[in-house]
Amino acid sequence: MFDLIDIFDIYQHKKLGELGTLQSDSDRRITSSGDRLRDLEQRYERLHLVTIALWELLKNHTGLTDADLKRYIEKVDLSDGTQDGKLSRRKGAVDCPQCSRRVLKSATTCAWCGVKLDAGNPFEAT
Repeated sequence: MFDLIDIFDIYQHKKLGELGTLQSDSDRRITSSGDRLRDLEQRYERLHLVTIALWELLKNHTGLTDADLKRYIEKVDLSDGTQDGKLSRRKGAVDCPQCSRRVLKSATTCAWCGVKLDAGNPFEAT
């Protein structure tokens, strides 16, 4: 026959199991976030390298200067109406629910990952 202490022990074991599951899920998400961060850092470094190489190539072949580049950057920055160091996202685009890249609201398929998009609700993949 069970007494109150046995019932409490069963309850505590159940709660410990739930905490173990939560810990495993948290560990998995942390590992996944770390992997995504490393991927983004690699992509950033690659883009940085390509950008520098393209600018050097353009300078060597056109005679443009760093001051020219600065003026063009400021002009592009102002193209969305605000000089804030970034471009506002276009209102006619949304993030793909699968790969998070920008796609047109009217798209039925993501151009990047190929996932089919619900034409009535572009935020959901079908």
